[in-house]
Amino acid sequence: MPTSGRRENTFIERFLSAYENQTWADARMEWLDEKVDGAVEAIATRSDGKTLAIEHTIIEPFVGEKRDFSFFEAAFLKIEEDKELPVPKRWIRVFIPVGWLQGQHKRSAREAIVREVHSWLKSNRLLLPDGNSEHRCSVRGKDMSVFTKVVPLSGPGKLHVRRQQVVDDFDQVIERCLKRKVPKLAQTSADKRILLLERQHMILTPERMMREIKKQESAFPILAKIDEIWIVETMSYESEGYLYFERFEEGTLVASLGPFKGPTLLEDFE
Repeated sequence: MPTSGRRENTFIERFLSAYENQTWADARMEWLDEKVDGAVEAIATRSDGKTLAIEHTIIEPFVGEKRDFSFFEAAFLKIEEDKELPVPKRWIRVFIPVGWLQGQHKRSAREAIVREVHSWLKSNRLLLPDGNSEHRCSVRGKDMSVFTKVVPLSGPGKLHVRRQQVVDDFDQVIERCLKRKVPKLAQTSADKRILLLERQHMILTPERMMREIKKQESAFPILAKIDEIWIVETMSYESEGYLYFERFEEGTLVASLGPFKGPTLLEDFE
């Protein structure tokens, strides 16, 4: 089905408001993917008739990150609600390897896993050493690794449960992105074509993203039809409204736009 009302429309509008010395700021926008299945996000047409096609996609740190987070958020974060777990003068962070809940389609199964982790933490929180450490936790009859980081803290204790990435399939992430996004963008009639990659996670550096794309260029010769690849940083977008755009060539930052705070361009570094 065609899509509508998506957040990436805002990203594209912000980008074009400053792109090429603001010469695209007043371009007429046509949101193609809201009308046609499988179309690129947008075509911008300037007053001089020049056109620009742009396609956006989110780059995950590993395959299935969003689904994994939805399971994690709905399950493990409830452990933090137990006010008896924090240890005075200690900040305890518990890191659960990603993927623990994948394949557990029944809610009862996911809740059983969380209860076992919760029980392990309740029994072991006073024994956790300072610094980083790895522990074994019995989860549904299997010994699983749980990682902790404990640091001294003045005042009441704190406890946070977070995910830890232990898989490295980023090559597959980029391959899927290029297969899904590049052909339709390359086949779109326009004077310029831009691929906009969204970076939501600090652990994903722009250099790593571009380095992996470079590695796969030979498998995707159609990339030659893409004029520019930009990265939009959205880590603080939902919480504070910030956006920042960067373009790299051969590992070097060659252009940037932003940061934006809402619709306002605070500073332009291009």
